[in-house]
Amino acid sequence: MADPGVAVRVDEAGVHITGTGPGVERFVALLRDEAAKLAALGDASPLEERMARALGVVADRQAALDLSAGSQVTWCGWTRTEG
Repeated sequence: MADPGVAVRVDEAGVHITGTGPGVERFVALLRDEAAKLAALGDASPLEERMARALGVVADRQAALDLSAGSQVTWCGWTRTEG
């Protein structure tokens, strides 16, 4: 179900999301989480640049799996390591 008041437009300039709601908040949180993983793996870029890269990770489920596999990643306050 769509969040009322949220609009998504895709055009040659990019993806535009306007409005607020639980879906938008979850999406932003997802991008921040993926950006944090990139930082934990050594990406020293500013947050907004890492969030932009996180779009590609989110869009490519295998890349998301590869990013987490075999690395030290924090999940819900716990640090998970392989082994």
